[in-house]
Amino acid sequence: MGNHFSHGSHGPQKRDADKIMRSRKGSALFGVLLSRLFVCSGMSRAPTVIPASGRRRRDSRETILQAAEEIVARLGPAYLTLETAANEAKVSKGGLFYHFRSKEALLEAMIRRSMQLLESERNKVAESLTGERNGKMKASIIGTLRHLEGQRPVLTAVVAAIANDPKLVEPMRESFQNEFQGLCMELNLRMEDVAVLFLASQGLLLMELLNLSFLTPSQIRKVTQRMLQLVEEFDRPNSSGSSSSPA
Repeated sequence: MGNHFSHGSHGPQKRDADKIMRSRKGSALFGVLLSRLFVCSGMSRAPTVIPASGRRRRDSRETILQAAEEIVARLGPAYLTLETAANEAKVSKGGLFYHFRSKEALLEAMIRRSMQLLESERNKVAESLTGERNGKMKASIIGTLRHLEGQRPVLTAVVAAIANDPKLVEPMRESFQNEFQGLCMELNLRMEDVAVLFLASQGLLLMELLNLSFLTPSQIRKVTQRMLQLVEEFDRPNSSGSSSSPA
């Protein structure tokens, strides 16, 4: 999809936040929100101290997963074997076997890693919307589409892997289910309204990955703006005073 969304600096973020607090109406609000959300959070965190042996094992595992992603994205899942992954990652077969005992285990870990990256992207957006009503729904919409920009080859590889072995769909289904249930529990929206927004953003993501999308980048931006507007329009008082849980 390419980088079609505007990026800003940390200075304008506060001004954008003030605009959002002053007004909830008009299309200008959603242009501001989009610009704000598409700026990566620059907050620094203190590094966690990890023993050298643990770092080496973690780094080796990440290197192997990245190598597997590159092979699947470049050549397809049929070309991924433990041997080709070891060669691509420049590790011994024994080192690879320590982490992954089979090709299926490697593919499953690759898919889980991709979904973790997607969750991380949403969390980055959610941090910038702390205190925003239904901010997590907005973060889910923007984070999903922003993740597609940065991780398209990886996500395409994931889809290809699942097509090659349908049993591998479970990690992705589990991730979607957990995300949806979490949104239903935390938002001030009805379950069916959360479903409409969630399925719209995930459907757009999957259509892009499968090369089925017929929308231009400009149209995708407008669709995203409309989904953010719907978050506001769906936000109506619940008769029980709480959001609905998925049945």
